[in-house]
Amino acid sequence: MSLEDKYKKKNIDIQLRVRREMEYVQKGQSNKNYAQLSNILEELEKMLNSKNLKLCYPRMIVDSWDFTDELGLELLDLAELYKRWK
Repeated sequence: MSLEDKYKKKNIDIQLRVRREMEYVQKGQSNKNYAQLSNILEELEKMLNSKNLKLCYPRMIVDSWDFTDELGLELLDLAELYKRWK
């Protein structure tokens, strides 16, 4: 599997996880910030087809999420994969 294929598959998988987390927030089952998740999802969608975006979401995660948050760690890993794909 090429780096591009790996990156795109991981991006799509994480988009699904972010959408699920947004649903949990709406149901009161998660204390994450809905607006942050929405912004992250929008950025992930743009990243899927563009190699030259300056990513904002990693700083948001590092600054305000728990450093052991599983979704946050996966999002940061995706940002690193994106840098290599560029």
